[in-house]
Amino acid sequence: MSVPVMPFRVGIIGAGSIAQRAHIPAWQSIPNVQVVAICAQEIELAQLVAKTSGIAHVFLDHRELLKLDLDAVSICVPNALHFSIAMEALQSGKHVLCEKPLALTAAEVKTLGEKSEELGLTLMTQHQLRFAGPALAARAWVDAGKLGSVYHAQVKALRRTQIPTSPGFIDKTLSGGGPALDIGVHPLDIALWLMGFPRPIRVTGSTRRNFDHGQDFSVEDFASAFVHFENGATMTIESSWSGHYAEPTGLSCGLFGKEGSLYWPSGDFYPNEIHDSMQSIPTVPFAEKPHFEAIRSFYESIRDSRPSPIPWRETYWVIAIIEALYRSAEEKREITIPE
Repeated sequence: MSVPVMPFRVGIIGAGSIAQRAHIPAWQSIPNVQVVAICAQEIELAQLVAKTSGIAHVFLDHRELLKLDLDAVSICVPNALHFSIAMEALQSGKHVLCEKPLALTAAEVKTLGEKSEELGLTLMTQHQLRFAGPALAARAWVDAGKLGSVYHAQVKALRRTQIPTSPGFIDKTLSGGGPALDIGVHPLDIALWLMGFPRPIRVTGSTRRNFDHGQDFSVEDFASAFVHFENGATMTIESSWSGHYAEPTGLSCGLFGKEGSLYWPSGDFYPNEIHDSMQSIPTVPFAEKPHFEAIRSFYESIRDSRPSPIPWRETYWVIAIIEALYRSAEEKREITIPE
């Protein structure tokens, strides 16, 4: 097991925008933490990022980085590489913080989770929006019993004309999927978290490529799903990079309970006893960027020997639903999710 020492040493795997604007500055904002190494397949980029960020060691191969005496790594590479690199990092004794999705299948998430427990290491998916003020306020409202029993949820991740261009998003061999896996996992994670992670049992999904994006585009630009949960609740999911929406676009979810309905991130709450009255839930003070708060929480859980802020068993159900959505679309049938 890797024990945090002074300083706490971190390696960054991947040198793209998420590493540059989130992981590196977030780690470097924490006292007694040093980002000591970075690696990327584009060695010139890694060298440039290392120079501008004051990182001592640069590698082309992540296996060389993992040979260093590190406490933890941040994984910021294309989705299809997450599982294998995370497994190698755990096996080398490193705590692992991984950009979403943790893996492309629920079975892979389970394998990583069980390995982390076997080795006594912390594993966390970077679902940073849980750490932002709107999500914290919504969770406090739910925990106070304001919604009552939630019987339905709406999950939306909608863009009008924001098609990614990087192969890491649009080449299925690298990304594993389109908007359902890219932007859809965030509001899905928030909705499940606010619902208390009921067990999903059946999923019907559809994916479409509605527009011509060129030969290199091998994922969907729209996906939808209907989910049944063991407790009787249901959920709808919509995700798109290029829909023609009249409503505001972005990431959102709505929870409908027997005592009222709650919308994230707007904070709108509609109590059932007054059907035409909207309230705003109390806000939660929030000073830092969500990525910074998530990474700080990950570090503090290791430092204080506390459980992962985002347990892998929660990530398991997020990926199980997305995986079932894609299977349902491919096989044109409802998919049952095993226990």
